[in-house]
Amino acid sequence: MLEKYFELKKRGTNVRTEILAGITTFATMAYILVVQSSMMKDAGMNPQGVMLATALMSGVFTLMSALYARMPFALAPGMGSNAIMAYSLVATGQATWQVGVGMFVITGAILALLTLFKVREDMVRVMPKNLKIGIGAAVGIFLARLAIVNGGYVKKDFSGLGDLSDPSIQLAIIGLVITLVLKFVRFEIKGKKYEIRGAMLISILLTTAIGCLMGVVKLPASLISFNLSSIGDVAFKADVVGVFTLANLPLLVFFLFGDFFSTMGTSLGLAGKAGLLDENGNLPGISRVFLTDAIGTSVGGIFGITNIQTYVESAAGIEAGGRTGLTSVATACMFFLSMFFAPLFMIIPNAATAPVLFVIGASMLEVLKSVDFSPIEWTPLALMLLATAFTGDFVLGVALGVLTHVLISLVQFAFTRERSQLPTLGTYLMAAVMSLKFFV
Repeated sequence: MLEKYFELKKRGTNVRTEILAGITTFATMAYILVVQSSMMKDAGMNPQGVMLATALMSGVFTLMSALYARMPFALAPGMGSNAIMAYSLVATGQATWQVGVGMFVITGAILALLTLFKVREDMVRVMPKNLKIGIGAAVGIFLARLAIVNGGYVKKDFSGLGDLSDPSIQLAIIGLVITLVLKFVRFEIKGKKYEIRGAMLISILLTTAIGCLMGVVKLPASLISFNLSSIGDVAFKADVVGVFTLANLPLLVFFLFGDFFSTMGTSLGLAGKAGLLDENGNLPGISRVFLTDAIGTSVGGIFGITNIQTYVESAAGIEAGGRTGLTSVATACMFFLSMFFAPLFMIIPNAATAPVLFVIGASMLEVLKSVDFSPIEWTPLALMLLATAFTGDFVLGVALGVLTHVLISLVQFAFTRERSQLPTLGTYLMAAVMSLKFFV
């Protein structure tokens, strides 16, 4: 049944590999349970209710990704929008947290309509091929940049190395060594070479165990803590009517386009890593991916959490061999289990996940071997990568890449008068929409 539904053999995988990959993905993104509840606590929400709602919604829509989109992509509240809601919207007194989550109910509904009318899919289709292929490298740079900051290898402002006397940073360095060894070590037995399967997950667990011995990781007093009633403190509280004010409009537009392009970029990047893109750099069935995140964002807002989106950390499971929706089934199950064993899952420190994310991010740069390096085609992609590296915002990088492509194409046409050099109407529209990224 699993083989028929998920086409395991067709994608070169098996049940064991898919389950291990799904657990690995969860291990790299379990931090969202802690981060989301911490940020929303600052916005005046019940942190336990937020954590349980986060686990529940992440599990539900990762499962939808598995069974409907059939992709090895996990979904959870996106980083960035949660901070903006908590600290730019609520903390400043501009709106209540109820209005904040109401914005995501509306955002998700709009994205669902755009998906049903094929607008999002069409925008992906008209995107320049070189950018569609190279976007995976931008995601990799973003992931590596996030990892070196979270691991404390460098200061947050990138002004120098982190404090190497800090035990947590020392643990992150140990974790990086462990990750590199487990990832690249090869054994030869009777002339046949073997690699360590599940190296990423083993690295995370081993580094966490060492953290316990170093005193960096503190074991919880109780391994089981479950109080479902606290979800009621955050669910079904969204104030949709209160969203519609002129002061809130810029943030609503920001959330809309942030989710729009983030999911597009992440999905293409992950699909490229998994070898799921077709010969034109498109992802067959991407509309299902889009609809999953759109419905997730809207329903997630109803349950009191910020926008649900495809997680770049899914690359960890893909790196571990995950190629089908069965990977996401395993990840979803782990989210559901975390509702019962939240204290245990939450002890995984950044020092254990940062090394894994860094290695994965670096490995995603391998997609560049398939891009066109001629100056005209390479320049927009190069600017996309550089913008991502220096700003930490790969959505901004994608926008800059598309706009540069249009500009170069127009300059070419001005001198050659060859209509083949002109971008398509869809590309113009995409560039126009993406340019809003610079104003909202």
